[in-house]
Amino acid sequence: MKKLLLLAPLSLAACNSGPTVEATNASVKEVAEKVVASGAAPTLSPGRWEGTATITNMEIPGLPPEAAAKMKSATASGHSFANCLTPEQAKKPAADFFSGDNKDCRYDHFNMSGGRIDAKMQCKSAGMTVDATMSGKFASDNYQMTMTSKTAGMPGQPMTAHTMTLKMDARRTGECNGTEDKAPVQPKQ
Repeated sequence: MKKLLLLAPLSLAACNSGPTVEATNASVKEVAEKVVASGAAPTLSPGRWEGTATITNMEIPGLPPEAAAKMKSATASGHSFANCLTPEQAKKPAADFFSGDNKDCRYDHFNMSGGRIDAKMQCKSAGMTVDATMSGKFASDNYQMTMTSKTAGMPGQPMTAHTMTLKMDARRTGECNGTEDKAPVQPKQ
């Protein structure tokens, strides 16, 4: 899920209102190649980006009710962030833009066009399978995205199953001022 969170803003940024990219039963490498071939390069504007990531749903079967209530309370207000996207980063996205070398994930479908993205992928790693969906809209100065991940968990390991929905909203607010979070808007090369 961590990799999906990092890819969210980039996935949206790649989907300007220009070309359409569609793929079915495709590797992440194939999707990345289609995006490059379409000319739908990332178009996030450089500068200060502010946003919120909020977990809107989290279900972990077997989690004690008091722990579930505490987790819900801790995630209800969301996590605010501020990042600085440099002109260099905006012009040249990270090499792993869509995790093009990740062999653990495969898109069931991927569609981006007209300022929208809709995708479903499955990742297999460490004996677990994670099904994830992403949908959202974007422009060069803002994006909104909802991602849901679901795993059945690992046999014999309690509380490894989960369903989680994350909503991200971000917008460019001006020039970078040096007070931004350490983490960049896009993964580092």
